[in-house]
Amino acid sequence: MSSNNSELVPITKVFKIIDSCINSNQLKTCKELANIYTNLVRKKGVINFGDVKETLDIKILEKEMELEYIERFI
Repeated sequence: MSSNNSELVPITKVFKIIDSCINSNQLKTCKELANIYTNLVRKKGVINFGDVKETLDIKILEKEMELEYIERFI
């Protein structure tokens, strides 16, 4: 089956994966996932794939900050 025939996973599922990270190692994997997802979106022909990348980067940054705050207060 060609990848062009497959459905694109909603970005909200990627958000849920990022939100589920509980440490920096998991978040590192999520950064890789965000890059893969952005490339897939681009290959699917989504015009604003740059906005997708920016949105995922913001979500990851927010999670990084959250994890840092948790580490400081534990």
